[in-house]
Amino acid sequence: MKKQRMILVSAILAIILSVMGVAAQDGKKMSHDTMKKDGMDMMSEMKKSPHHSVMMAYKQNVLTFAKTLRDMSKGGKLADVDLARNAFAEIKHSMEKMEGIHQSHMSKMSAEMREKMTPMMEKMQAEKNAFKEHIIALDKAFESNSPDAISVEKNAAALVKKLEKSGMSDNEKKM
Repeated sequence: MKKQRMILVSAILAIILSVMGVAAQDGKKMSHDTMKKDGMDMMSEMKKSPHHSVMMAYKQNVLTFAKTLRDMSKGGKLADVDLARNAFAEIKHSMEKMEGIHQSHMSKMSAEMREKMTPMMEKMQAEKNAFKEHIIALDKAFESNSPDAISVEKNAAALVKKLEKSGMSDNEKKM
């Protein structure tokens, strides 16, 4: 009899602990869903801002000139080096403008909002660093009187690939 009670108490305890564990997981899932919804709302609001619109226009500009530079350097030859330098200058100019707008926007943001945006900002910083690597490589290539077209093509193509992957929506790609 005593053995049966112990088994029964153990079974009831196991059931109670299981139910509590499931309830705790549901609570975590809810908070994760809520955080995801808040993040989506924040992204939706951000995409409506004029800062975002102008930055996306510059980003599209970088993409267009990077494609042009990539295509101009195909086959390992740059037919018009001055024109290629002008295209690269537009890429640098647009990247600098994007950075300036970003810094201006961040300076106007509350500390609380900056804290909420930390994960997204870290992702953006990693993307910026990847872009900068290719910008620096292109800059070095264009310092020479006769730039290495293969290096130009490789870095311009990498910029295009990163820009196309960097989360531009279909509407932003159509701009």
